[in-house]
Amino acid sequence: MDATVLAYLTEAVETFVKGRYVASGLMLGVAAERVFLLTCDAVASAIADPAERKEFETLLSRFPMKPKLDWVHRKIEALPKNLRAGMPENTGIMLMAVYDLLRLQRNELGHPRETPPQVDREDAFVNLQIFPRFYETAERVRVFLAMNRI
Repeated sequence: MDATVLAYLTEAVETFVKGRYVASGLMLGVAAERVFLLTCDAVASAIADPAERKEFETLLSRFPMKPKLDWVHRKIEALPKNLRAGMPENTGIMLMAVYDLLRLQRNELGHPRETPPQVDREDAFVNLQIFPRFYETAERVRVFLAMNRI
């Protein structure tokens, strides 16, 4: 497991246990972002077309997360079925939808506002339960990309 992901995930779990659900959500969101950025690095390394790789690397270095998320989603969805063999079937849902959910939550929790954010225990717990599947799928995609050009 990536040491940075593990550090943030540990913080998320420890703060959850202490009843600090906002902090737990923030740390989980940061862990999810790290997982997604690792996936982006794997995508960049696997891109066969040098011009397309350069375009994606420029996107990675300059833009916020949403354009990166959209680009990766489009790229994976555009792969022909024969090229997706070996990639988890739920890649689109797990990588994009779950990451987006955690990112949006982190953004909402992490920006100052008039009234402090509230997160109930059940919502925080569900997000902690979703994360391992998200991470597992991302790792399987990274392994796939390490062995295949796209």
